Amino acid sequence: MLFKKGAIRLSMAFVAAIAIFACNPGESSQQSTGTDSVSESVDHGEEKPAIASPRRLVEGKIGDVKVSVDYGSPGVKDRKIWGGLEAYGKVWRAGANETTSFQFSEDVKIGDVVVPAGKYGFYLIPNKNKDWVAIINTDWSREEHGAWGAYNYNKEHDVVRLNVKPQWEEEDIQERLQYDVTDNSIDMSWEKVRISIPVAPAKK
Repeated sequence: MLFKKGAIRLSMAFVAAIAIFACNPGESSQQSTGTDSVSESVDHGEEKPAIASPRRLVEGKIGDVKVSVDYGSPGVKDRKIWGGLEAYGKVWRAGANETTSFQFSEDVKIGDVVVPAGKYGFYLIPNKNKDWVAIINTDWSREEHGAWGAYNYNKEHDVVRLNVKPQWEEEDIQERLQYDVTDNSIDMSWEKVRISIPVAPAKK
């Protein structure tokens, strides 16, 4: 008998709960939606940290050749760059993070070497009190070549090694690394140094 009374009470409580839920059918979904809305507003409202070395793409034409430079652009940030952050006599990625790359739509001539159309890794060797070395290398992709910066640089894959004379600008500091494509060169400037790599269409 006691069991039956208890069962009846439980059944009545269950029915009451169902009735309350039926009278407020949107309560559960409204609470869920409200939580989602708060999460979204927080996510969208948060300020993302600035990228230390943003990726940049510079494009231009040398003659009829389309040229593009893809590179990470670090800042000086009151640091000693040459002979400090970037050591003299060592291969440098000529940018930040992923390997800096040059791409040519047609064959070009760099120094005395004809470079076939395509995409290449670009590296520099800064030197103290003498010419720097500009390097065009077949390796530019981390996925295809295992290239990441200059960590896996392979000298045997060099296409061009060219001595270039750095120009020093004591008064004009270039805070962020920058590349430019001119009518006859690819130029790099960072901190007090300016480098120019002569490029000409192979077909005239």
